[in-house]
Amino acid sequence: MRFELRSLASEVSRQDILHTAFLIEQVCLVVVLQIAVINLFSQVVKPLDLLLPSWLLHMSLMSGAAALAATLALYCSESSRPRATRIWGKFFAVLTATLGAMTLVAFSGQKLSWFHFSNPALATRGALPAYSLAFLMVGIVILFIRSHGGILGISIDVVVSCLAFLVLLLVSELGFGAAGVEQASTTGLASTPTLGCLAFLVVAVVIRRADHGLFSMFLGSGIGGRIARMLTPILIILPFFRELLRARVIGAQIVPLANSTALLASLATAVSFALLVLLTRVINRMQRDIQDLTLRDELTGLYNFRGFNLFAEQAFRLARRARVPFGVLFIDMDNLKSINDELGHNAGSACIAETAKLLNETFRETDVIGRLGGDEFVVAGQFEDKEIESMIARLRSEAALRKGSANCPSLSFSMGFAATELAPGESLKSVVTRADQAMYREKREKKRLVLA
Repeated sequence: MRFELRSLASEVSRQDILHTAFLIEQVCLVVVLQIAVINLFSQVVKPLDLLLPSWLLHMSLMSGAAALAATLALYCSESSRPRATRIWGKFFAVLTATLGAMTLVAFSGQKLSWFHFSNPALATRGALPAYSLAFLMVGIVILFIRSHGGILGISIDVVVSCLAFLVLLLVSELGFGAAGVEQASTTGLASTPTLGCLAFLVVAVVIRRADHGLFSMFLGSGIGGRIARMLTPILIILPFFRELLRARVIGAQIVPLANSTALLASLATAVSFALLVLLTRVINRMQRDIQDLTLRDELTGLYNFRGFNLFAEQAFRLARRARVPFGVLFIDMDNLKSINDELGHNAGSACIAETAKLLNETFRETDVIGRLGGDEFVVAGQFEDKEIESMIARLRSEAALRKGSANCPSLSFSMGFAATELAPGESLKSVVTRADQAMYREKREKKRLVLA
């Protein structure tokens, strides 16, 4: 049952991740759709040029049509769509790739240059527009986006990786050029809305492909997925931030040129170390969460059977080594089955949780408290005889006070205590067994008194 609950929690966590990813994908598609439609309308309705900011316009007719077709292709190719709609998705994917290929063909009559980012001399009609190649790749990826494994699946993952690199290169060149970084220029690049559409389309494509291929790690609910989602934005932004900082430091002559390399290297080391510390803290927190799932009972937060045996065994050995008193109190809830049958399992779970709360309030932090399963609890620690008698009396009085409360309509215990005898062959298991037997003697005595 506990394993099933952990599996259910993991599945719920993954569903939350998928839902968030779907929302991000839909936002990207809506943004691309709006930019493409605005630019296509501006080709027909010229007054729009006066009403809208210039950075949002000047997208070519071919780029606007390709962006619109890619958006429709992604929308129609969702797995939840009817089969006829998914066929339309393939049509729009082919249309996207065709529009990108047509632009490439139109530029293929002269000498080709694959990239024309910073050299104005290459920004001619004969230069091969990289954004057209990106649209061609987007169309191909969408067409085969649901491919699993095999050569085709691996090939699509490679194309997605190359597409992401290409668009990152284009967008970063635009950003560095706009920021006035030396040896960077916006001359010859596609318009800002075109590159913006490509960037959002790449995000949507990577999210969609993550359901089937190499990028599935980003949607995982485990440690690997959480680390990947946390580090990806940092690893993408950090190199560009460093280059921008380098350009500013050198260009503004904030420090002498001879010292700029040492300063930037030291800053990079400091940032890398901070990232390492952050990653270590995250991994340690995840490790503690996993340990709690393994060693603790989900309903009460107490140690489960495995956790109790692990920590109680350590406490038992320390007590034997120091030759101090050590004992085990075995506790069984009375009438839990009747509560479940008459009032429902929610009432029974409330009584179990109330018992755990009472045990935490009664015993010390150094004592090991566990729920062995069902209605059975156990406490191990260094107890003197008078001390354990006082704790047992307190448990009974507190249970009587809480009986009939809203959280638990009925609360009473049968208890048995056993102390170590320091015999050579004695083990924790034997002490727990004697405490269990003592508890059953008390339970049988209660039943005898009721019958009498």
